[in-house]
Amino acid sequence: MKSSSVQYLLPEAHARVAELVAEQRYIQAIKLVREVTGAGLAEAKEYVDGMKGEIFARRVPPEVQARARAMIAEGKVKPAIKMVRVETELGLQAAKDYVHALREGRVHAPPPGGHAVLSDRVRAFKYSGDHESAIALVCAETGMRRDEAARFVEAIR
Repeated sequence: MKSSSVQYLLPEAHARVAELVAEQRYIQAIKLVREVTGAGLAEAKEYVDGMKGEIFARRVPPEVQARARAMIAEGKVKPAIKMVRVETELGLQAAKDYVHALREGRVHAPPPGGHAVLSDRVRAFKYSGDHESAIALVCAETGMRRDEAARFVEAIR
């Protein structure tokens, strides 16, 4: 798992970065991460790259994700990218980013209702190296104290 030196992004800034990633405005997203965290270029890019799978997964129906996973398991990465493009409105680069994140295990299978559970959202923050945002999310959604939330976040694999 990659680790970023970006330590904390306020929820408002994280939401704006997520919007920029969804719009495939990566340079602006990286600039915003650098501006609000003081991180270097490489760290900010790593943080933004870590968000791509999570963001694009929202636009991929569960059945398309399942087919893409099966194709990846068969070693058919390029056909998986093409299928994702055809079945969604993702462009080529977004489809590539999504399939690569899927292949690297950065996208977790959605639950039956299609909504990401708390543990999956926590994993996304952890993957991007943003443990503080993961802890803040757990506190906000569960009412846990910070120390309890930190133990919860640490237990998520």
